[in-house]
Amino acid sequence: MSALKRRHVVLGVAVTVVAVVVGGGVVVSDRLGIEIVPPSPQRYAERAVDRMGAGIRSSPEQLATVRQRVADAVREAEEYGDTYDALRGATTDLGGGHSAFLTPAEAEKTFGRSESGSTAEDPTVRTSKGVTTVVVPTLVSGDQEVTDRWVRVISRGLDRAREDTDVGWIVDLRDNHGGNIWPMLAALSPLLTDGRVMTFEYADRSDDVSIDGDRAMLRGTVQADAPGSMPKSDLPVAVLVNGMTGSSAEGVAISFTGQRNVRTFGEPTYGYSTANQPIRLYDGAVVNLTVAVDADRTGQRYGDPLVPDVGSAPEQVAATAEVWLRRR
Repeated sequence: MSALKRRHVVLGVAVTVVAVVVGGGVVVSDRLGIEIVPPSPQRYAERAVDRMGAGIRSSPEQLATVRQRVADAVREAEEYGDTYDALRGATTDLGGGHSAFLTPAEAEKTFGRSESGSTAEDPTVRTSKGVTTVVVPTLVSGDQEVTDRWVRVISRGLDRAREDTDVGWIVDLRDNHGGNIWPMLAALSPLLTDGRVMTFEYADRSDDVSIDGDRAMLRGTVQADAPGSMPKSDLPVAVLVNGMTGSSAEGVAISFTGQRNVRTFGEPTYGYSTANQPIRLYDGAVVNLTVAVDADRTGQRYGDPLVPDVGSAPEQVAATAEVWLRRR
């Protein structure tokens, strides 16, 4: 596996609320901590570790150990950059391998509004002999116009294909490294049943992810929609996955799991079926922290690779899925 591909999966973003930077250098965190003046590097690192306490690997004992280790490591730090190595280790210790510490430059490239850091190849929708295949690529972009265009490609493609699709649908998530799950779910909403499709399982709660018409919802709040989507389809759906299907793409596959007339094909996924929360620090660095584990509509928890219903070699998976569709 190339380093480039692995990094794309590591940075896959599933959810949630990003702590925001407001005027005058005041940073409001998800825990309502406020820094009125620039913190010292030591205070900066201390606050960062405190906010990592929501990580899925965190416990009171582990958090205390990591806090002390970071404090020792940054004791002589003179600027924020001197703390990054220690915080990078703390991020993994408390959030697991799907978590990542991003420097301000890396965070801007990944979460900023510029397209320069985007991984947002346009999807494709094609129909052949009654079967329509939707190729759903990685979607990492801070630019709303890019995301909107991405959703439109699928929505309009599905609508145009509707009359010629009388056998079934293939949702191809192979090599999708993740990114923003909400546009993916909204775009594919005509193929998903309304209601809860998956949950994010935190240490202290369970948050429902649901579909309502053309809208993808979290805890009943709209996260993305696909205006003008075609009506719901009752045709069977085959979902294709492989070892590079990761992060939010695994969440999409999990959202189809347990739905009637759906089957998954291919190879076990990457194993990052978890939800991340980007936490922005004072200088613009981001802790992309894993805070929850994905669960399907039946309640089965993941966090490990999703094993497809039908295993298949890469060169045979599409044909195997099509055979299944034609036998429905």
